Amino acid sequence: MVFNEPDTIADSVSMVAAATHLFKFSYMKTKDLTAGKSIKSPTFSVAGHNYNILYYPQGLLKEPNSIDRFLVIHCKSAVTASFGFIFLNKHGVPTSKACDRATFTFSPKRNDHGFRDIIKRSDLKAEFVEGDYFTLVCSVTIPCDSHKELPKQLVNSVVPFSINENFAELLESKEMADITFEMDGQLFTAHKLVLYARSPVFKAEFSGRMAESKMKTIKIKDIQPVTFKAMLYFIYSDSLPDMSDKDIPIVTQVQHLYKAADIYLLDGLKAICEEMFIRNISVDTVISSLALAEEHGCHELKDICLNFASMPKHQEVGNHGDAAAANNDSEDDDGTDSSDYGTYDEDDGTDDDDEDTDSSDDDDN
Repeated sequence: MVFNEPDTIADSVSMVAAATHLFKFSYMKTKDLTAGKSIKSPTFSVAGHNYNILYYPQGLLKEPNSIDRFLVIHCKSAVTASFGFIFLNKHGVPTSKACDRATFTFSPKRNDHGFRDIIKRSDLKAEFVEGDYFTLVCSVTIPCDSHKELPKQLVNSVVPFSINENFAELLESKEMADITFEMDGQLFTAHKLVLYARSPVFKAEFSGRMAESKMKTIKIKDIQPVTFKAMLYFIYSDSLPDMSDKDIPIVTQVQHLYKAADIYLLDGLKAICEEMFIRNISVDTVISSLALAEEHGCHELKDICLNFASMPKHQEVGNHGDAAAANNDSEDDDGTDSSDYGTYDEDDGTDDDDEDTDSSDDDDN
């Protein structure tokens, strides 16, 4: 493998946690590839699954000026993933041109999905190439219900209990509460020790060095009661209460909750809010979500908003495997690595069954 060499076409660098990856491609070493020829990225992992990016500089099919990109998931059962691609311009800034996002259920027999963009090679070079390289960012989000589950026998052997439920009941019962918060005439009681353990801000307030440490009631001015109540519920239970308030749109509630989480340095709550932004993104909410992402430095959410805003400009390719069947000129994969092209698929890069997927994994290793 030659991915660590200076002349590498594709190299992988983790950007944000395990869900967003950056890939650099050589323009000169890809410009002469023919239609149906792909470059495969190094393997990366998200939520227990392995992934590759297949990049077709001249498109999967014989279509002029087509640049195709596919995500391949090596899975043994169905996995639903929200994923997107976005090009960085020559200044390293995400651009609304040539960016896409979709949600797709992958399976062993349909383990790839992607996009086709009609871009002239001259435009690609002028806008995105810097020092012979251009950069493609791929972000992948796996919903919680698509994560690998514990084996049934292991689940059944665990004694049923939930400390989160117990703490939520403690909050609801108000037993032994020793602090009260007041806002807009509403009162909320809580336990200093729990707040101290969960939030660095509450820890500082109750440490004895600040006036709040001796107060029995603290007045809150910058947070709405419904938002503070939801935040308290998260602090005690690591989850959110029912937020299906017909009078307040869910995204508006989450925006307020995110700001409260930012104030009290609750990173777990911020992560939940970001996931809810993604799941509820629409033409009505993308602008406000993008503004919040800019304000708080949420790079992944910003990329997703930009991808969503630009999706109507591009044509989504349904299934890589189906399209590849129409390419009769593809050659057989000889399973070799090329020192000139990195990992280079001699065929269309399609994995049609579990056996092909396994051999793809062996190549990566």
